[in-house]
Amino acid sequence: MSAENIKVFISYSHDDAEHSDWVYKLASKLVENGIETILDQWDLNLGANLPKFMAHGLSNSDRVLVVCTDNYIEKANNGRGGVGYENTILTEELLYDQETTKFIPVVRNVSTERKAPIGLAARTYIDFSNDTEFEQSFKKLLHELYGVPLRPKPALGRNPFKASDITKPKLNGLDSTVLFHQRFGKAFPGVRGTEWFQNEDAVQRLALLLHEPLVFEDGTPFWWWRSGDLHIEKFEVLDATTVLIDEEELIIDEIAAVNPRNYYQCFVYVKTKPSSPSGLYPLNKIEEDTKLNGYAREEFAVFKGMNITRAELDDGAAVIDGKPVALEGQAEIRIRYLTPYNLVIAPHNSPINNAEFYLRRDELLNEILKGNARLEKFTEEFLKLPKRQTY
Repeated sequence: MSAENIKVFISYSHDDAEHSDWVYKLASKLVENGIETILDQWDLNLGANLPKFMAHGLSNSDRVLVVCTDNYIEKANNGRGGVGYENTILTEELLYDQETTKFIPVVRNVSTERKAPIGLAARTYIDFSNDTEFEQSFKKLLHELYGVPLRPKPALGRNPFKASDITKPKLNGLDSTVLFHQRFGKAFPGVRGTEWFQNEDAVQRLALLLHEPLVFEDGTPFWWWRSGDLHIEKFEVLDATTVLIDEEELIIDEIAAVNPRNYYQCFVYVKTKPSSPSGLYPLNKIEEDTKLNGYAREEFAVFKGMNITRAELDDGAAVIDGKPVALEGQAEIRIRYLTPYNLVIAPHNSPINNAEFYLRRDELLNEILKGNARLEKFTEEFLKLPKRQTY
């Protein structure tokens, strides 16, 4: 789904004042995060045509949040009241398009094993049952609505049973934390604790850390961590202060080499400066994206020295001098950050590779970007993480 002009309709039952307040809170946070939200509490005037409002909201929204409670499920299953009417329209859409993901069950105050009405019982849902975990659940919902995976699918690796003409070195059982520590020592000799490097010096240090080989026959030991977890396959210095990590084009502001008490806890913190826009897209989403994610970025591609849009890359052709031209695999994707950005480089088996630290990691890095926290806070929480078990 496009990350622009998302419209959401909220279907719910008026169980009591507390539940209506909760729905209002959810809707308000969606609006604050750039999602147009249709809600009877602010869109339905006295004397308005209620069936028309419900039918229009359900039919003309990109996604529908179905707030499931025991009362809602009972009314939907038995066709009672406004909930029953909405459920009839919902069921009809599902009948004609069974592959649709338009309707998202939002589970709250459901005591039965079945968490949604019959028509949605087989659909995956998001759980808002625990009010203390509201923010975590809301973040997952935002990622879904904007089509940004919380855990992006990794690139498809090669078939390990297929012979290859390209011979890669082998790790031969060498743990990624050991290899990373060896490279770290050569890139940052004498560093104990935390030491900072800026601009050109920082780029040169990164080049020493991330020199070839980065990809081995039996693993990819070097990773970078932010809102997702991605292994590093390529590192290139573009100019004195700009590097390319896979498709990420980064203008280096400063880096911190962190060498704590144990070898497996080494990592490198990277802060970047804003890049110049490609000129391919409007710039009116920067503030909104920064509020949502902590930063703003754009994706495009480079084809024979020219910038083309991500949509053209996906289509395999671009309009050049007014004519469609086939790319024939010669275009390379690029990602630029239009605001300050930060990330962490660490070995695959670093303690940072911890699912329970995922949301907190992103939160801390955003706070550092805003100036509300220092790297020392991140390091303090990182050092509390357990050593990753390898088998």
